[in-house]
Amino acid sequence: MYQPPVQSKRGQLIDAVTVLVLIFATLFGTTYLVQEAASGDTAARPLAELPINDAERAQYQKMIDSGTADLAAINASVESHQNNADKYAIDVWALLGTAALLAAYLGFVYRASFREYREVVEERFGPREGARE
Repeated sequence: MYQPPVQSKRGQLIDAVTVLVLIFATLFGTTYLVQEAASGDTAARPLAELPINDAERAQYQKMIDSGTADLAAINASVESHQNNADKYAIDVWALLGTAALLAAYLGFVYRASFREYREVVEERFGPREGARE
């Protein structure tokens, strides 16, 4: 009967710790970068000066009063939703580089997965008849 290879408890622990460290590093790094970007804004405009309608102004005031958001966060939110000509500028070379990197990575994953798939099938069912050695 087929017995698949078993990963040791130590290997499982190392895998779990590695994933947790990567998740925490990603979340901490993102939070740190967002806070650094937000701290660059020194003068937050009052709600009355923001380009929003009265209903939005009332909702934002409720958020400030309840402690859900502060004026700097609301300023950043309103600013990020404004229509700017360069808001969605796309660097074609960066886009092509990202697409090429993604294609190379997916090609690597496909080749590695297919190789492992063949090894598993060969281990489970034996070598193919007429297969080259």
